[in-house]
Amino acid sequence: MKVLLISPPSRAFNHYRPPLALMHLAGYLKKQGIATKIIDCIIEDQVRSKSFVKNKDKCLADVQEGTIKQILDTDTDIVCITCYTPELQEVESLALEIKKNRSDIKIIVGGVHPTFYPEHFIYEESNFDFVVIGEGEVTLFELVKAIRSDSHNYASVEGMAYFDKKAKKRVQNKSRVLVENLDGISFPDCEDLDMNFYTTPSPYAIRGVFSKSFYVLSSRGCPSLCTFCVSKKLREFYSGEKFVRLRSPASLFQEINKLRDKYKIDSFYFIDDLFTLKKDNVRQFCRLMIDDKSPLIWGCSSKVNTVDYEMLEIMANAGCVQIDFGVEKGTNEELKQLKKGITVEQIEKTFNNCRKLGIRTFANMLVNTPGEQEDDLRDSLDFIQRLKPNIVSFNVFAPYPGCEIFDSCCENIKREDYPDLMNTVLLLKDKPDKYRFAKHSVDVLDWVIKANKKYNLVLPNLSIYFSWKYIRNILRSRCKIEYLKRFMSLLKEFINQKF
Repeated sequence: MKVLLISPPSRAFNHYRPPLALMHLAGYLKKQGIATKIIDCIIEDQVRSKSFVKNKDKCLADVQEGTIKQILDTDTDIVCITCYTPELQEVESLALEIKKNRSDIKIIVGGVHPTFYPEHFIYEESNFDFVVIGEGEVTLFELVKAIRSDSHNYASVEGMAYFDKKAKKRVQNKSRVLVENLDGISFPDCEDLDMNFYTTPSPYAIRGVFSKSFYVLSSRGCPSLCTFCVSKKLREFYSGEKFVRLRSPASLFQEINKLRDKYKIDSFYFIDDLFTLKKDNVRQFCRLMIDDKSPLIWGCSSKVNTVDYEMLEIMANAGCVQIDFGVEKGTNEELKQLKKGITVEQIEKTFNNCRKLGIRTFANMLVNTPGEQEDDLRDSLDFIQRLKPNIVSFNVFAPYPGCEIFDSCCENIKREDYPDLMNTVLLLKDKPDKYRFAKHSVDVLDWVIKANKKYNLVLPNLSIYFSWKYIRNILRSRCKIEYLKRFMSLLKEFINQKF
């Protein structure tokens, strides 16, 4: 029987983003000789047109129905579901449907929210049997063995929680030590995914760059202290352990070549919070790409105080065409309040270096943070005008459980409110007592829509398509016909965003 790994239905709207966590779990379990199947229903049309939005609820219902059908049609004894905070009720609904039809199936849930709040899943009348706490590969493997053994020795499996029916209480076992050698986990498994779909030419992986792309994870953990992110709490959860771990450059290079050879990708995107954390690793990876004369282009996320001109130069030479930076605010005072650990001077220097080297810059900005004043909004716009990023995204802060702001400012957000976090931006007017943190009276939603349109200028957005690096990449592509077929989709997305 196969161990099923389930992607929550709402993730079908995630713009061709594959379920990487499930892929890593599947890869490790298969390496240990356990058969797996990833159930990941997809929606072909990913462009957020008016028609798409109008039919979104029906699309979601169809995905939910398809997910349940695949589960019940598969010979399985174990179902594993991953869960973010806004997905809690959605995942609970899945578990209920499974148990209604197959009470013999053991249901395991994992992810960031179950790690922080196992009590939300494990109680006497719950449909969940186990919670995997923390990183899941080794824990899940040992738990599967325990479930399928005659002894059912759950107490010996580190890093998980379950309900002891005899004692009538939740039992949380000893925490599992983090895996230091990420290369030993194994490559993510792609076999159960529709890779034609996930490598569809689109502008979503390297955001704004139309390419046949895929995502790669090069590390785990982030050392930053940002008050709007859960990384700090995750690091505290593993107090005393080496939290940030990196895959070797050779491992990354091998995985990328496999994706290029088997799935004909033309680009890739490092989906890590902070790809440029260790300069030596970045340089070694770039040298492998340069020596191989790789035709691929790529992008990543970075922090301005982790890169310098020399490092950016070798990244550009190795095919890096875009870097996403968390700029967030326009003054040092605001950056300090968010505990970003960077300054506006460092941001300006890094953006100037990228411009000199021909690397596109993507600036992420954050509004609706605690204490924000109208002057702060003006400072953000002034700063963006000085920075001149190729693309800017103004984002509305969503208070996820586990981040510092949530712990200090969100005592009125309860478990039943978690689905709201899918669309916090739309709730600022309806529920300002829960979701408005700014001190000004500006209509945040209206401000964000106007700012995103005004400061994403057409020529900087389109400049990549006239660069020799991009043109050469397309000319070398083995899938030119796919680009022609998807061009109308690109045009529709561009019109949506600009008009």
